Amino acid sequence: MATFSGASSSRAVRLGRAWARLATLALLPFCIGTLGCRARGASAIYIVAGPEPSDHVEFRPLSSYAEYLVLPGERRELKITLASYQASCDSFVTPTERDSSATVTVIAPGTSELGPGSYAWAGPLAHGGSEQQPDRPYALPTIRLGHRGLTLPAGGEIQLESVTTTQDGRVRGLLNFEFPGDAEHVATSLKGSFEAKLCRVRL
Repeated sequence: MATFSGASSSRAVRLGRAWARLATLALLPFCIGTLGCRARGASAIYIVAGPEPSDHVEFRPLSSYAEYLVLPGERRELKITLASYQASCDSFVTPTERDSSATVTVIAPGTSELGPGSYAWAGPLAHGGSEQQPDRPYALPTIRLGHRGLTLPAGGEIQLESVTTTQDGRVRGLLNFEFPGDAEHVATSLKGSFEAKLCRVRL
């Protein structure tokens, strides 16, 4: 086994540090391009889609991104996607049976700003107007467990704590959707804090 001492040892340490920095820089484009690098300490997302154990899911997002769309005279949309797998902003990635995701679309009238605040989901008729041109802002939560997709029943809200709707901006907030269940529908919920980076802006 080779040993190093004196100047040779110091030179080896410097070379090792240099290679480590180069390796880190080389990985950055891959992380940004795939949106697959998870931030350390990412908060867990909690989903309840039914009474069975398989309907109760907890995951830490591997993909967290948002899309911002403005349709002049109609509406503004902020679509936030949190997935347990490497989803893509550019195209749909088919999840496996063990993958989970949550998507919340915040929709506001075209004349309103879409910024920090609470956006409730009270059902398809509560926002007034039409789905394409609502009178009041609202949030539409959907979840996917494996190949099964579900729009959550009315109940709860998303709280947007900070919103930057420029390219590479970020959105932070809290999911607090919950439906207690009734005679015809099971109880559901979608909860957790999040941070997502804007991957697409269309004005």
